[in-house]
Amino acid sequence: MASASDHVVSSEKEDISARTSQSQQVFRPHLQLPTVDEALQYSPLSSIVPFSPDIIPFPNSHLSYTQSIFDTAAQSLAKQQLDILDRDLISNPSESNLARRTLSDLLPYLNQKAITPFKFKVATRVADGKVDTHQSVNNRYNPEAPDQSCPFAEMVLEASDIACRYPTPSSPTLNLPKPQSLSEASMRISVIIPPKHGIRQEQPANSTLREQYSHSQATSSRIAKDSSFVIKIPPSSAKVLNTVKKPLAAAHGTLQKQKRPPVHPRTTDQSAIADEALHRLQDIIQDIFQANDQLQQDTPAVISPADHVRLDAALQKVILYGRYDQVPIDDICRLETLCLGGLEATEASEFQIKASSSIEEESEWVQGLETLDLGLRSTRMLLRIMAGGRQEKEVYSEELLQNALHVIQKVLNSTIIPIIESRSPEAGSAIYEIASSHQKFLVQLLNDAKKALDLLLSLLEQVELAEGLITSVEFFAARLVFVENTSSEKESILGAHKFEPLRRTAMDLITEIYSRYPQQRAFLLDEVLSSVQKLPVKGQQARQYKLSDGSSIQLVSALIIRLVHTRATSSDLREGDSQQITLDEVEDENSDGSEAEDSSHTSDETGRHIQEDTTKSASNVPIRRLTKSATALTNSALKDAHCVIRFYVSRASTAPKTGDQPYRQLLDMFVEDLITVLGSPEWPGAELMLRVLLFNMVQISEDKHSGAPAKTMALEFLGRMGSAISELVAHTRIWARNLENHDSDGSACLGKLLDDYVEAKIEMGDLLGWEGPYHIVLDHLRAVGFDDKHIVTTRGYYLTQWAYAVCYGKLPPSPSLDRLVDRLQKMMQRSEWGSLEIEMEPASANQIRLAYALTVLNMSFCRQFDRILRILLDSIGSESTTVRNRSLKSVTQMLEKDPSLLVRAENVKLKIMSCTADKSPMVRDSALMLIGKCILLQPTLEQELCIAVLKLMNDDSVGVRKRSMRLLKETFLRNNRNDIKAAISDSLLCRTRDSDAGVSELARQILEDIWFAPFWKYTDSTEHSVEGKISFQAQVSLIVGTAQRGEDFPSLMVSLIQSVQSKDSKTAAANFKVCKALVAVAFECMIYSQDLPEGLEQRHILQTITVFARANPRFFASDQLQYLQPYVSSLSSSDELAQFGSVVTIFRCVLPILSTIQHGLLRDVQKSLLHSIAKLGKKELDEVAACLWSINGKLGEPEKLIKLVLSVLKGLDDLGKDNPDFTDPRWSDSLTRAKKYVRIAGCFGKHCDFERYSKTFRNSFPLWEGSSVAGLIASSLSPFANAKQPISLRFDALESIGLICQSWPFLYSQEQISSIFEEFLNEGNHELQHIVLSSFRDFFSNQERQAGMKSVEVSGKELAATNGKLGGSIIPSDGDGASAMIAGRFFKTVRKIALATQDLAALTASQVITSISRQGLVHPGETCKALVALETSTNEDIGQVAFQEHRNLHQQHESLYGREYMEAIHEAFKYQKDVVKDLSGITRQPLGSKLHRMFEIIKTSKGKYQKKFFSNFCSTLDFDIGKLDEQSSREQTLEYSRFLMENLAFFDYDRVEELVHTVSCMEKIFASTGAGIAHSISTEGFQVDNKDTPQDIDRLRQLTTGSIILSCLWELRTYLLRRVCELQASQPSRDVKIKAFVKDLGKTSSGTPVMTGERFLSNIAEKANSLSSNGAMVKQCHEFCELMAIDREFKGAVDGEDEVGTPESGSGDDVDESIPPTPGGSKAVKRKASVSVGGTPHKKKPVRASVGKVNKRFR
Repeated sequence: MASASDHVVSSEKEDISARTSQSQQVFRPHLQLPTVDEALQYSPLSSIVPFSPDIIPFPNSHLSYTQSIFDTAAQSLAKQQLDILDRDLISNPSESNLARRTLSDLLPYLNQKAITPFKFKVATRVADGKVDTHQSVNNRYNPEAPDQSCPFAEMVLEASDIACRYPTPSSPTLNLPKPQSLSEASMRISVIIPPKHGIRQEQPANSTLREQYSHSQATSSRIAKDSSFVIKIPPSSAKVLNTVKKPLAAAHGTLQKQKRPPVHPRTTDQSAIADEALHRLQDIIQDIFQANDQLQQDTPAVISPADHVRLDAALQKVILYGRYDQVPIDDICRLETLCLGGLEATEASEFQIKASSSIEEESEWVQGLETLDLGLRSTRMLLRIMAGGRQEKEVYSEELLQNALHVIQKVLNSTIIPIIESRSPEAGSAIYEIASSHQKFLVQLLNDAKKALDLLLSLLEQVELAEGLITSVEFFAARLVFVENTSSEKESILGAHKFEPLRRTAMDLITEIYSRYPQQRAFLLDEVLSSVQKLPVKGQQARQYKLSDGSSIQLVSALIIRLVHTRATSSDLREGDSQQITLDEVEDENSDGSEAEDSSHTSDETGRHIQEDTTKSASNVPIRRLTKSATALTNSALKDAHCVIRFYVSRASTAPKTGDQPYRQLLDMFVEDLITVLGSPEWPGAELMLRVLLFNMVQISEDKHSGAPAKTMALEFLGRMGSAISELVAHTRIWARNLENHDSDGSACLGKLLDDYVEAKIEMGDLLGWEGPYHIVLDHLRAVGFDDKHIVTTRGYYLTQWAYAVCYGKLPPSPSLDRLVDRLQKMMQRSEWGSLEIEMEPASANQIRLAYALTVLNMSFCRQFDRILRILLDSIGSESTTVRNRSLKSVTQMLEKDPSLLVRAENVKLKIMSCTADKSPMVRDSALMLIGKCILLQPTLEQELCIAVLKLMNDDSVGVRKRSMRLLKETFLRNNRNDIKAAISDSLLCRTRDSDAGVSELARQILEDIWFAPFWKYTDSTEHSVEGKISFQAQVSLIVGTAQRGEDFPSLMVSLIQSVQSKDSKTAAANFKVCKALVAVAFECMIYSQDLPEGLEQRHILQTITVFARANPRFFASDQLQYLQPYVSSLSSSDELAQFGSVVTIFRCVLPILSTIQHGLLRDVQKSLLHSIAKLGKKELDEVAACLWSINGKLGEPEKLIKLVLSVLKGLDDLGKDNPDFTDPRWSDSLTRAKKYVRIAGCFGKHCDFERYSKTFRNSFPLWEGSSVAGLIASSLSPFANAKQPISLRFDALESIGLICQSWPFLYSQEQISSIFEEFLNEGNHELQHIVLSSFRDFFSNQERQAGMKSVEVSGKELAATNGKLGGSIIPSDGDGASAMIAGRFFKTVRKIALATQDLAALTASQVITSISRQGLVHPGETCKALVALETSTNEDIGQVAFQEHRNLHQQHESLYGREYMEAIHEAFKYQKDVVKDLSGITRQPLGSKLHRMFEIIKTSKGKYQKKFFSNFCSTLDFDIGKLDEQSSREQTLEYSRFLMENLAFFDYDRVEELVHTVSCMEKIFASTGAGIAHSISTEGFQVDNKDTPQDIDRLRQLTTGSIILSCLWELRTYLLRRVCELQASQPSRDVKIKAFVKDLGKTSSGTPVMTGERFLSNIAEKANSLSSNGAMVKQCHEFCELMAIDREFKGAVDGEDEVGTPESGSGDDVDESIPPTPGGSKAVKRKASVSVGGTPHKKKPVRASVGKVNKRFR
């Protein structure tokens, strides 16, 4: 026995250094002291009467007696083990793992507070005054004897804190030696390792209990013969042998007494039951042995399934009653041997599920299942035997256990897992069909596998396995966790829910291994994380771990949190990661300080600032002991949390959100799971994981060198975490409200804590107190799952967090704090909860949730909410578009969870408002979306935020305009304020003429939905209800209010009404009824003016009615016109004049379509109108003339009109004959009269057709030789338009001629008229030019309108009548000839006027150009340059007009415009220089390109077209240095280059491919042109100090100009590379080359300052100022050469031994444009060696070794 034990101990020592596969090294069971009940049967107290105290010897530090309480074998074994420990300590004093592990096992039993104190008294003998015989024994101790304690005993003594002293004699008569102090005696505690509990090798296995007691009594008598103090510790071989270990809950700080199974019955009946169970087991074992003995020799020895059932039940009972130690070891070993037969049979079988069509094959498959079942039963039996708690090493065979694990793997891999992964027959699974017929048997197999894993878990809790066995368990457990189980019961054979218990057990196995084997933790984490990565997407997204509240999370998320819980439990202090805390260490100030410092450093990584002076200033030992324990455990959990988060973040930060690599999706789902369980008391580790993640995201977001993709990811997760905190706060308030009616002290206390938290004045003493929320949560965790391994580790973790918070909570010293620390320390040391528990009322579910939420909200993660918000708001002002956009979206998430942020944080609203003016459409769109959320969350801010939305209605981005319209629609329908509705309606009306067809159509649809659709229900009935009338009156009031907001309302409203009633509209009929009803209601409001709302006047109503009349006169009835006649009778005020004009317009529009109307009414109106002509202005006169001609159409009486016109013409003729000088004040009356005549003649000449009455006019003017009355009127007006006349008269005459020409286009072709127009256009007077151009504009508009009407009216019949020839509608008319003449004669003049100014004349000229272009009257190339230049105008109207026409022409003539764009850009530069007076190529606030409209149009083309455009654009940046010899050419080239580069920098790029191509083109130019300039600078050798000649200065300016352009080009290239990264992050390219380019760019750009837009502008402005002095020019040349030198050296590193050619060796034109450039630059020419300004070559710098993929491009 001794030799065997020695072999075991030796194997243990070898196993520590390197694991082997021998059976003695398989297990390391932990030995613990027996309980009182277990030790009682061996104590003399069980068989003898109470004995005298002197029987127990005095404790003695030396073994001075000869007789021991142990037998010889036990002493020999103990001595051998102590010798091993001593030798190991002597050889390795500081690195003895064996001694440290043994000491770690021993120290818990030497804890002064955890063991029972014994006080020994010395018995007195009064009779004879002598001490008994034991006195002599005690006196054998010689204090002067040399110290012979062994090294390990000294190690135990130094590590323990148990004070030893001599007992004081109770009688002075005793002749005892004087007690000596510990120091004087140099006392040392001797250590004896007792024999293994339960091993009674000197007794037969079936010995009776009384015999065992007798043996114990004899042993006690031996103990009484010596009075030395002996400490009994577990032997070192306990790491190898097996013993019953304390349940896991006790090791993790359980809060309730462990309920041990009943062992060793105390009563006769219980003993009889236990004996009966033991006899029953022995009978079954004998039956099995007899059955196997009768088998033939060639028959394998196995246990039948029936015997397995009987044996398993009997063995389980024996273990339960504590009689398993009495089963003979030989029988146990033979049972294991019998189990081996089943294991080997299963391992040897070839089993694979496949499609079986025959009965024989299916029978073979069923037989294979039976073999698997037998092997699984044998595995269960073997694990049951090993997990029973026997000490004998023979029980634990590595080979047997390895076979058992192989069987488990085979059952899982060949049967259970394939069946679980199979799906319904519809999915084509052959396994499903075969296995379905044997579902019952397979379910039983699944249950048996679950039981086998449970036993394996129990074995793992008691012993330590070899590394190979542990690895096997890890692999199949990890695979079970990540099996893709279906969520549908219909698709699962075994049932989806039946597999989950097996998966939970696998998770328990991983957790147990993680807890017990520190060296396996890294491998386990890697295996778990890599397993998730390998799952298919559906498997990754599966959330099959059900939580207590019904929600689900991923299995891997649950497993990781459980692993973190395990690391923060007190048992982990014994695993080797953290040293055991002793009293000596706590009292060591230096050690304490360093520990606190380490703790502070670790905790700072998660944002928790630990105050080092907290532990230093603590005067009492308990709190310092607790501090070290809690800090060590928390740091261990932090370490694992950092490991997991680092794995996710490091991979996700470089992976796209959508792509082949799932890292980003994995992190997304993991964070979602953490947020899901953040408020759950069963998962407190989620807060730590989120805390670490928060630290990483903050670090990325605040790092200046972080790329846009990483920052975007960080901001997204910060938004999620901030939203999670807000949501937890919201839920907490709900739970608190639910407790308002709960009458209890606990609810009141929790409610007060929540109020204090909201007001930021919570007292940590109330939060961390013994009766506070932590206690409530721990009590809940004790109740919900005392035996649940997950809950056990959860309790341990939460207890550690409580202790950590107490230690670093800055609580003032008090007795209550001391009691709290003492209780926490005892729980941390696995003391029982029951001894510490006080009476507390049971907590309700809401109380528990609220208590836990309060603790989480006061932990580090939730306390960082303000910091999260600040980072997100600061990121809104980032230079990166994607970062700004992501910040807005994250803020949106937080506001959705906590709308009160808008009120509590004023800067939130301001930041959002500022983003509406951002230069990026994406950011503006996100800001708009956020504003919509804010309006819904805080309706009080609607009015303020609505103003920002209205401004975005005119945004350049189509998407922004559409979103703003949809948002305004929701605001309109939700709002009752008429002013807000009117503002929204006005903005929507303006968008009906948007340049984008989609926007205009959306605006019309929204207006129909909000203005007409709500009233459809009221138009079905003949009589409107009261509700309908009120609604119509409100709508009329709204339309009238909208009409007052803009001058363009009439025309816009007319177009809207006509569009909603067009033939294409499906709701035209319903809309017609609504409009007709609105007109009727408007008439009622006008008649009953006393009932009008405040601010609504009659003139406003008439203006609105006029709009409906112009849109469709059929809305009116003849009787309604009678109400209007009084308004044309008198004109005494300006208000009446406005009403007069509106009524005249209504008459003009409505009269022609009315079939029945009273002629008397018409004559009265005609008479009134004729009498009012002299009082009218231009606008009203034009309407009256048109109305009078309409009345003439009904009455057929033109005589009055002819008489009026003739009188006007005669008056003009008389004034012409007098040849007056209207500039003379004496002719002022004649001038006034002439103006009136001119206006009347023009208006009536425009609207009246007097051609049929030419004879009447000829009679009045006999000298007239013409044939057209219109020509007569125009010729009568022409003398008043010559240059001799006053300017005001010329205005009126020219305007009247233009009006007449619009109606009679042939007049444009008359030389007299066209000469007048040409004279006015060339005169230079902008007002006169505007009049002429207005005439052209209106004429072209009429032509376009008539052309559109003709194209619609042409029918098939008309086309057939033409007999295949040109139809009548295509025959040229007078208008067509006039259009061609105007375009041919005046186009260049009109274009010149448009490009000369930005006033009203320029706007009108732009409109004429677009009209001419639309009608195809000039070549498209002639309009391209003008349109591109006009798009850059600061006059928004001019820019929009040009942009709209440019877009249409680009779509029709894309290739043609592609050749014209470079000249058009140069024209835009001249326009900006000469007209706008701004040479820059950018617009500020925000920064943008002046050519942005042109680029928006180009982006509609394909990628190839865009690449060609950028190639041409960059080619214009190239130049010939030889042509920069003159000052003017140098300045112009530099200005134009700067204009181009600034535009290129701030284009709104959509695709990364085009941007990368642009960078490549710029690198080519830099390489090819820069080499020659650098060479010239080097060879000519300019110096700063020499006296240059004028020729030298001119040459220096020439070279400096070239270097400035190229240096600015390099700055532009650097800035665009940053844009490449941002664009790839927001809109990733699928091109592999582009991905590689961006990836390499991210590596090379890390650590360099970020090039922002402002910095780019500042850099090029600084370089452009280098021409200011000679020194600045020389410095610029030097810097340029340095830049080229650095580029050359980089090439030297990558090219190796390649020769450097001359600048003429290549141009780089042969580079494939489809290949993107690398971060190094483009494939340019090889240049010569670096040059210096002074002509002296630079010292060659050392060439750095290239890293990664090497290329030959410039940096």
